[in-house]
Amino acid sequence: MKYRRILAIIEYLWKYSSKQHPKSIEDILQYLEMHQIEGGLKAVRNDLKFLTSEESFIKVETSQSGRNQFIHYWIADRFFEIHELRYMMDAISSARFISEQETEKIIEKLKKFVSENEAILLENQLVHTFAKIDSPLFAKTVQTIHQAIAEKKVIQFQYGRYSVEKEFVLSGSPDPKQYLIHPYGIIWNEEMYYLIGYNVMEEDIHHYRIDRIRDIRMLEQKFAVQPGFDINKYRNLLFFMFGGEESSIEVIFKNDLAPAVIDRFGLDADIKRVDDEHFRLITSAIISKGLVRWLLSWGADAKVVYPKRLVEEMEEETERLYEQYIGERD
Repeated sequence: MKYRRILAIIEYLWKYSSKQHPKSIEDILQYLEMHQIEGGLKAVRNDLKFLTSEESFIKVETSQSGRNQFIHYWIADRFFEIHELRYMMDAISSARFISEQETEKIIEKLKKFVSENEAILLENQLVHTFAKIDSPLFAKTVQTIHQAIAEKKVIQFQYGRYSVEKEFVLSGSPDPKQYLIHPYGIIWNEEMYYLIGYNVMEEDIHHYRIDRIRDIRMLEQKFAVQPGFDINKYRNLLFFMFGGEESSIEVIFKNDLAPAVIDRFGLDADIKRVDDEHFRLITSAIISKGLVRWLLSWGADAKVVYPKRLVEEMEEETERLYEQYIGERD
C-alpha cells in the first residue's frame, strides 16, 4: 500500500504541479481520497519527506507561502525544459515526412513531460507552409536503414515518385527496379530525410529520399565505406539535393548578397572583394540543375565565371527562360 501511495503522489505532482503551481499536502490528500488510496496526514508527510530527500529518484522541491508559511510541493526535474520541448515539437511539425496524424500523436506524448498547466504553453504549434507527406511504413524504413548503417550491411529496396495523376509509381514499372545500396548515412535537408549510399549497379554515390523508398530489406552481405568518403562534405556540395559531378566553381556576387552566400557556405568560405560593388566566391560544388537554379535565383547579381561547363549551363537555362516568357511575343 505504501508504494502505491508514493506512486500516486508522484503521479499527481507530475501531472498537476510546477514551480508556478505548487501543491499543498491538503491537495495531495484530496487526490488520494478521490482515487480511494489510503494515506493519513502523517504517512503522506513521511512520503514527501522521502521524495524531497537525496535518496529519491524524483526531484521534488518545496516552497513556503501564505501568512502561516504552508509548505507546497512540485516536481522540478522533468528531463526537458519548456523551450527544449518546443524545439522538438517545431522540428516534428516541420518534418514533411511525418504525417499530420503521427505529428499530433508525438506532440501529445511530448506534452506528458510537463504538467498540465505547462502543457498549455505548448499548444501553439509551428505553422508550416507545405503539405505533409504520408509515407507508409516510413518509421520501419528509417529503422532498417539505421540498423544497416550500424551493422555495415547492404540494403535492397524499390524507389518511386508521384505522377501527375497523384499515383505513386515505382521506378522501372511495370517491372520495378531493385536498388542495391551500401548505406553510408542519413542527412536531413529541406525538411526531408535522405539516404546517402553507394549504388552497387551504377558504381557511384547517390542519395535517395527516404519517404520514396518501398519494400526495403537488409541483406546479410557486408560492405566497407569507400576510403576518404566524407558525408558532411558530400552534403555541403549539394544544391537542393541534385546529383552531379564535383567541380571547383567561381562566382562574382553583388556585395549585398554576402550574408546569403555566408549562410550557404559558412564563415570559412573563400570570399574576396573584387571592387567596391562585388566580391568573388571560389568553392567546390556539384554541378547540377539545383546549383544552376540557386544561382539564377539571384538574377543579375550573380555571375558565373568558372568552369566553362557551368557558364554554358547558365546560358542555356537563361535562353530557355527567355524563349518561354519573351520569345513567344516575337
